[in-house]
Amino acid sequence: MNIGARLEAIGRLVPENVSIADIGTNHAYLPAWLAERSRIKKAVAGDICEGPCAAARSTVAMYGLNDKIEVRMGNGLAIIRPGETDVIIIAGMGAGTMIEILEAGVETARSASQLILQPMAGAPSLRRWANAHGWYIADEVLVEEGRHLYEIIVLKRGHEAAVSTIAYEIGPRLLEQRPPLFQKHLAKICGQYQKMLLNMQRSAAAKQSGKYQEIQALVQELEGLDDGGYGK
Repeated sequence: MNIGARLEAIGRLVPENVSIADIGTNHAYLPAWLAERSRIKKAVAGDICEGPCAAARSTVAMYGLNDKIEVRMGNGLAIIRPGETDVIIIAGMGAGTMIEILEAGVETARSASQLILQPMAGAPSLRRWANAHGWYIADEVLVEEGRHLYEIIVLKRGHEAAVSTIAYEIGPRLLEQRPPLFQKHLAKICGQYQKMLLNMQRSAAAKQSGKYQEIQALVQELEGLDDGGYGK
């Protein structure tokens, strides 16, 4: 079963012999991949809409995994009881949506041993939220699939001192580990902020704003981290 580099990277972060909840499961490819390899005890695959749930049930039946995976339709963490699953996975959504899901099901989230999150956008805001709400960033992984570079964040309950702005942007564990895709990740973030500066330069008022100065300082700091000389 080929599920692609992004989902496989998420799957490899799941400890063996645990129960999981895959929130926003879509076709239930990730839980099926894990169950097929006997890496998990059981899974709850959830989605808010009937269409994805029907697709998930089809995947589960196709691979003969009805005894391992239960598909439930519902909103966010409301589909599981506190303590029902060891690991909660939320992937393929914006960070804002993830935060809303976690805040709506805060008791359920806190009962899990870890959260594995893969935001499509807004990873810095997710890290800030985690730091402010008693979550420790235990691990971070970069994975490339096609033309896209994805960030995966593993959270566990615990306290971590507030980190620098640059660490929230890049990821504190990624800064420490400097994995093979680190330079590409750095270039991507820097490019996004450089584009913002160019857009702001069209307005004299924007160029004089504190926000412009803040982004300019951030870009300079990002460029200072570059060991490989992107853009040269």
